[in-house]
Amino acid sequence: MCTCKTECQKPEELKGRPEECPPQQIEKCHGQTLEHPCLAPQKKSA
Repeated sequence: MCTCKTECQKPEELKGRPEECPPQQIEKCHGQTLEHPCLAPQKKSA
């Protein structure tokens, strides 16, 4: 079962899965950042 929506910090803006967010969407949700914050929990558990 996918838990992407629960791991996403801005689920109301999510249009698919967090790893599919384009750079423009990441900037809109999180501001200028080098990494997509929503992917951090997935990286730690992998």
